[in-house]
This record gives sequence, C-alpha cells and structure tokens, in this order.
Amino acid sequence: MAFKLTKDPIVAAIIKRANDRSNAGIDSYGGTMADAKKSLHSWIDDAQEEAWDLIVYLEKIKSILPK
Repeated sequence: MAFKLTKDPIVAAIIKRANDRSNAGIDSYGGTMADAKKSLHSWIDDAQEEAWDLIVYLEKIKSILPK
C-alpha cells in the first residue's frame, strides 16, 4: 500500500506536480537543488525572473476574466 501524505486530493495533486517537476529538473540539469551551487546574486536573479513571469501570467489571467 502506498503511503499517502495527505487526504486532500487537491494537496495530493500539488505534491505530485512538485515531485514530477523536481524529477524533470534533476533529469535536465543532472542534479538536485541540494546539489546546485550558485552565487547568492545568481539565486536572486533566478527568483526575480520567476517573479516577473508570474506577474505576466497573472496579468494575462486578469485580461481573460470578466470585469
């Protein structure tokens, strides 16, 4: 029997997606986040780029939603 982390199917789906994304990243980059070595400034740059993408995605969603 598989171990369940949560009884909530929505949370379970999020956990599965995070796990799948992690495994894809390991395959793509050849290591885990724990193995990754970057400068603090590089990590900040990466986080800023992700945040900018999020803003663009949210703006797109807003443009689709009724006012």
